[in-house]
Amino acid sequence: MFKTKFIFAGAAAFFILSALLSGCERAAGTDTNNTGDVPGFTFPRGGAPDESSGQPENGAPPAAPPNDGTVRLGFIAAGDNIMHAVMLDDAAARASAGEKFNFTDMYKGVADIIKAADIALVNAETPIAGGEFGYSGYPMFNTPEENAHALVGLGFDIINLANNHMLDKGEKGYKNHLDFWDAQPVLHIGGFRDRADFEAVRIYEKNGVSIAFLSYTYSTNGMVLPAGSEMVIPFIDSAVIERQIKAARPLADLLFVVMHWGEEDSFKSDSTQKSLAQMMADNGADVIIGMHPHVFQETVWLERAGGGRTLAVYSIGNLISGMLGAKNMIGGLLGFDIVKTANGAVTLENAQITPVMTHYGYQPGRTGPYNPVYQFQNGRLGFQVYKFEDYTRELAAEHGVALFDSAFSYDYIKSLIKTHVPREFLSDFYKD
Repeated sequence: MFKTKFIFAGAAAFFILSALLSGCERAAGTDTNNTGDVPGFTFPRGGAPDESSGQPENGAPPAAPPNDGTVRLGFIAAGDNIMHAVMLDDAAARASAGEKFNFTDMYKGVADIIKAADIALVNAETPIAGGEFGYSGYPMFNTPEENAHALVGLGFDIINLANNHMLDKGEKGYKNHLDFWDAQPVLHIGGFRDRADFEAVRIYEKNGVSIAFLSYTYSTNGMVLPAGSEMVIPFIDSAVIERQIKAARPLADLLFVVMHWGEEDSFKSDSTQKSLAQMMADNGADVIIGMHPHVFQETVWLERAGGGRTLAVYSIGNLISGMLGAKNMIGGLLGFDIVKTANGAVTLENAQITPVMTHYGYQPGRTGPYNPVYQFQNGRLGFQVYKFEDYTRELAAEHGVALFDSAFSYDYIKSLIKTHVPREFLSDFYKD
């Protein structure tokens, strides 16, 4: 079984001097359940996904786990899950009797890799503000609950809420968003009801491994909370991030920071991103997961001032979207193994990016109720996300994005992957 935990860290910065071993290895013997004088509370998530599902198909007994006390967990992080209005129309058209929307089929091309992960994270780019606001796409999103249920059903455990669309439906929509995710069997990060909630460190625990999560956004597109609101938006602030990293670092085996930052459509991180990333690494972040540019940016190992390394992905692009740019059709799943030995040392191994591809077709004249403003964009249908290794030239020849961006082709997309994801993070499929 596993559990999630909030730890109220307060404003004081805690520091731990531990041996920093290469590959993000942590010092042995850290007791992550001992919070000292820091008050907190723990709540369990239902179900027992850690347990074996039984006999494999060939009838042989399940392989025995190693008996040396080592724990190995597979982690996956997906990028921006963006539900444009035309995708709501598509999900409504795919619904069966008794359903209003069916989003689940859109993800079937990546369902296996997400379900196979022990811990999976996704950025819920578009808010679940409730039907009272009406469902909508760009520029002021409100996504049906059915999409969120599809994400949970896929196996996502950590839902990131800190992004530039989190106030699209104002304070009430933001509160509804938090209410919805509070009721789901997941840990959500990046959304806060008040200052005390903002200082509560989110910790996810599974099989004796604990991960602290912090999350920040560069903007909310000019939308602001009303004067006097107690709710908090976690805007990027170097001093705040440094303070919270120092407070969170001693409380878990690992510390992951999710950053909604950078310039849209830019394949290169900027100086602000690089400066922030190095600061976070030097203060003890083990993994930095970047989102928002909607394209790949660099994946690197950052050397820490005190020794050791931090895995930084400046942008992993989109999981799925209804965008109109060829370069926005490709994103990635960041994956790696978390290995914790019996003496408490923790390392990250086998880091890899699995490129994923958003596909849709086009049917001239097709319209729907959720995309009334951008009628010229209507006609797109059959939204589907694939692992790029499973994508084909035949599918690429049918992609509707080619009507909006003539740069699109199978070879163009593959070249983007090979250009912007270092070889060490790609499978042999991309190394020809």
